[in-house]
Amino acid sequence: MTNSICKAPNCRRTVAGAARLCDPCAGALADDLSLLPVLYEECGRLLGGSEQRVSVGRTSGGPLPGLPFNDAAADARAAIRAVLGSWSALVADERGIARPRRTAAGLSCFLTRHLGWLCGHESAAEFAREIGRLTGGARRVARPDGRRRVPVGAACVESGCAGELVALVRPHESPGEIVCSADAEHRWAAHEWLGLSRRLDRHPGPADSAKSAEALEPTPSPAPAAWLTATEVARLWRLPTGSVYRLASEHRWNRRTRAGRTYYDGADVERTFAQRATTRTGEARAGKATKAG
Repeated sequence: MTNSICKAPNCRRTVAGAARLCDPCAGALADDLSLLPVLYEECGRLLGGSEQRVSVGRTSGGPLPGLPFNDAAADARAAIRAVLGSWSALVADERGIARPRRTAAGLSCFLTRHLGWLCGHESAAEFAREIGRLTGGARRVARPDGRRRVPVGAACVESGCAGELVALVRPHESPGEIVCSADAEHRWAAHEWLGLSRRLDRHPGPADSAKSAEALEPTPSPAPAAWLTATEVARLWRLPTGSVYRLASEHRWNRRTRAGRTYYDGADVERTFAQRATTRTGEARAGKATKAG
């Protein structure tokens, strides 16, 4: 069996057999292909220019004069369909099979199914390079600040606002922030999520008549937003993590374990810190009364 060097850009790993890309580079390609339909949808939510405006103007077939239009998001979506479509056509024609539906999701799934064949094709290096550039460009448009925008699935709770709630989440970081797609002044930091959840319960939006705290979880997590890890509690209330564990024990917070991680009931946590705030206020008043006496 002969060995060769991986043909992916900036990779010098050894590849065995007929493949032209090493396993890590093939895995990265698979990740990019699965991410592109997600970025396509995220760019779609930017087309009106309400969540974020990279550039404002008009393109042919765009909205009427005076309405915002995100040209960069439209260009990114067009590029995703064009690039995935061209590579899908190559696979279909050379392998003698039917072409897939020309949607971002359909094209991505098709290329993923034939990724092994593509990794052995003479154009494998160009395929890796083009998909990498495409993913990077779309990510910069959809997530210019590095934060992913995840629809919460609820209308804004502010009176008269027609916007939708969107969670802003940085990779591998929690908690994030929830904002309104229509008004930048309508935003809720992580420590305000539980209060926002209660407002949603009292004033359900038209999209859903029974919102709960679970609707506020912005990342795929084994626990809903009303259940918080010790790290999240520490960040929200600016405490050492050790103090969080102590308070959890002293106040007997309800807890649950998922995938090896412990989550605490947000209502118990909030109640404890409300009691602590009340106690501190009372002590401060007592101290002032003593001095006055």
